[in-house]
Amino acid sequence: MFNPMHAYFRNHQLYLAEKFNWLDAQATKNSKRALMKIESLNLLIQSDDSIEQTAVVEKLVKDTLLTPISNKLVLRKEGYFLANLCN
Repeated sequence: MFNPMHAYFRNHQLYLAEKFNWLDAQATKNSKRALMKIESLNLLIQSDDSIEQTAVVEKLVKDTLLTPISNKLVLRKEGYFLANLCN
């Protein structure tokens, strides 16, 4: 028999808080990685050890951090433009 006192209710607030914390941790981790890449490039440029190595690291930074993303892609990922009449 069904007992309404023990019904399962999903805790949306807890889910949203956990999702926010996870996304915030990911953003922090990615920011630290980007900062480390930029700092390593700056150290290589200042040391003038190897032009080839500097070029490789500079290409890595440009390819991973400075990639252009279209506005449509970002908006589509956020749920816009799925139905033009709804936007």
